Amino acid sequence: MRVIVTGGAGLIGGRLAARLVRLGQEVHVLDNLSGGSRERIPHGARLYEEDAAHPAVAEWIADLKPAVVFHLAAQVSAPLSMQRPAQDGQSNVLGTMRVLEGCRRSGSKLVFSSTSAVYGGLADREAPPFAERSRPNPESFYALSKWIAEQYVMRYGKWCGVRYAILRYANVYGPGQTGAGEGGVVRIFVDQWRREKPLVIHGDGGQTRDFIHVDDVVEANLAAAGRAEDALLNIGTGRSTSVRELAEMLFCIGGRPAEIAWEATRAGDVRHSRLSWAKARRSIGWRPRIRLEDGLRMLLEEESGAPPPV
Repeated sequence: MRVIVTGGAGLIGGRLAARLVRLGQEVHVLDNLSGGSRERIPHGARLYEEDAAHPAVAEWIADLKPAVVFHLAAQVSAPLSMQRPAQDGQSNVLGTMRVLEGCRRSGSKLVFSSTSAVYGGLADREAPPFAERSRPNPESFYALSKWIAEQYVMRYGKWCGVRYAILRYANVYGPGQTGAGEGGVVRIFVDQWRREKPLVIHGDGGQTRDFIHVDDVVEANLAAAGRAEDALLNIGTGRSTSVRELAEMLFCIGGRPAEIAWEATRAGDVRHSRLSWAKARRSIGWRPRIRLEDGLRMLLEEESGAPPPV
């Protein structure tokens, strides 16, 4: 089967592309390499180095006629989106429109990567975990652009017949991660801890997130490609972890503490976020497998080449 992975040089896209190659699929990767790494693209996948927002992308997809397009290419930093909203919109809205047009012309199914950030904090209206029926309340241009992109996906499905699955991810972390994106705090903490630098916490550290391992997200993409039709699904663990708790967990697993440096809250950050994954279990038979403690331990082991001290 021929598939396309946009953003295939990124954290999730690279792991997904590698998994698809191992499954024997013909994998084509679209990435402009502005935030991703060429080293993440697996041997056997074919790279088309271009921005998803480029007009030629729709024609490229139409010519390839893949069975599935996994659309992960995006601008993923909420703080950066507050500084450069136009750039964020071009990447996340216009880029998605180009991909959708390609899918319309080729008859491809789209699996679209969205975000739990579309819900906002919902602190004054609804307590987590958020379900798919929860009303969106974007609190950053990043969240807004992903929510608008979702609307285009659903309208292309309704008006143009494009088959789709929209996956709203919790905070994704895993090996090879950078400090950008919603799960970037895990990467930042690990790097600061390894260098024996203070861990920087914005605000009071009481903000909570639902951290999900990249390999669980990859499995959700595969399940959605094969089973979900015109679906909107949360992909999370249903578990809340505060930033303070994350730091303490790292100290415990790593075997030594570190200082904490407190800084001001950042614009665009939500207070609490946690997702219900019950609909994904019913719709595509997916469930999260990797606990945060185990994921952190694997991250330290994979990047050090030896188990961390206990």
